Amino acid sequence: RLCELLGLPSRFMSGTAGGGVIQDTASSAVVCAMLAARERVTSGQSNRPGVDQSATGTLVAYTSNQSHSSVEKAARIAGIGDMNIRLIDVDEVFAMRVECLENAIKQDREAGRIPFFVCATMGTTSSLAMDPLVEIGNLCGNLCGDLHGDIWLHVDAAMAGTATVCEEFRSINEGLEKADSYCFNPHKWMFTNFDCNCFYVADRGALTGALGIQREY
Repeated sequence: RLCELLGLPSRFMSGTAGGGVIQDTASSAVVCAMLAARERVTSGQSNRPGVDQSATGTLVAYTSNQSHSSVEKAARIAGIGDMNIRLIDVDEVFAMRVECLENAIKQDREAGRIPFFVCATMGTTSSLAMDPLVEIGNLCGNLCGDLHGDIWLHVDAAMAGTATVCEEFRSINEGLEKADSYCFNPHKWMFTNFDCNCFYVADRGALTGALGIQREY
């Protein structure tokens, strides 16, 4: 199985509360992750009446200023809006600066906004930069637990995730045990001959609850 092949945490395996599903691209995966995060933090209140941030509170998402533009597009699709996504500064190797992320989250909370989603990147498109997953995961965990719920951590490994097939590169997986979702693209280094993104979640109930509609057929 791919989880085992890549050395991913067991929480993403279907034998646990998590599981995986194929998307066409990482762009689709981040939309799904953000919708699941939105519904989790609002207890499903966005899906029913529609996105009304005056009712649920202003939701804010965070990612590096080197991340793929799909994260910003996902914020538009999910009804979060351009004004409520924060592009966090990076260091000299183009990795997200955790202290800047922490300051941005604290400032938004002090202003009454609700931080709900962080996207970290494992291999940015522009420079193959690696965001510090351990520190970001610890930060999201330490800042959660208030009445609004957890901050969802999504890891976009579209570019470099396949590298962990080789055990000597497994160190880049460190910190994934704190992630709520993860994706990588077999249609890159694995030479899959169709658009294929493997999207994993730690709690499949959050994903199916946000996107599932059951009919008799």
